[in-house]
Amino acid sequence: QRNQPFRDIRFNVLYLPFYVIGTALLAPALTALVVGQLRAHYPQIFGLIPVNSYVVEAWRWLVYLLIFDFAYYWFHRAQHVFGWLWPQHKLHHSDQSLNVTTSLRHHWLEEPLRVFSMTLPMAILFDLTPTFSAGLAFGLSFWGFFIHTNLNLNFGPFNRILCTPQVHRIHHSVRGEHQDRNFAAIFPVYDILFGTYVAPRRGDVPETGLSSGERTVGIWEANAQPFAEWRRMLRKETRAGAG
Repeated sequence: QRNQPFRDIRFNVLYLPFYVIGTALLAPALTALVVGQLRAHYPQIFGLIPVNSYVVEAWRWLVYLLIFDFAYYWFHRAQHVFGWLWPQHKLHHSDQSLNVTTSLRHHWLEEPLRVFSMTLPMAILFDLTPTFSAGLAFGLSFWGFFIHTNLNLNFGPFNRILCTPQVHRIHHSVRGEHQDRNFAAIFPVYDILFGTYVAPRRGDVPETGLSSGERTVGIWEANAQPFAEWRRMLRKETRAGAG
């Protein structure tokens, strides 16, 4: 996508401190509280799959990533399907200039929500060491930059093996045929299995953003957006119930 306006990149960079609040402060604190307390009281339910014992190092990452992306796929899909989850994910999709900085445009509530939908289940399933978890989080952060890259590269058949920038761009596309497609972050096999995969066409660069055409232009607006929408939804349900 050529000639992307600088204002969109500037917005994403200015939103970085709030993204850090969610990823580096709130999510780790909530993880320590939720996982730590449960592990202290119910240690027997954690580490059901002792990865460090039964899977050699070379395969450990693949096994974990496959199950991680499975959890991510369903949480991500839920964000698009359930009305109460969409408002905090909407900010990410409001970017009309998809590029590496778009990976910073996540509302600070998103990572804390993943503690319950992804971090806790993964902690229960796997016997994870702090070093392994930190290394994985570090690597996945760079993968997020990669899949949002504004490069029109043709990966051919690899688009069905790994999520590429063109595969993920379809997820951000405003076209009707691309809505609610390509949810996986790493392995498109989940989209293929569950009927949500759309293959990118060579040279095709669909426009991105919200299909409604809405734009988020202010930092305060970005932070308040999900709360304002939840308030409207609650009022609407309250009036419907009273009627």
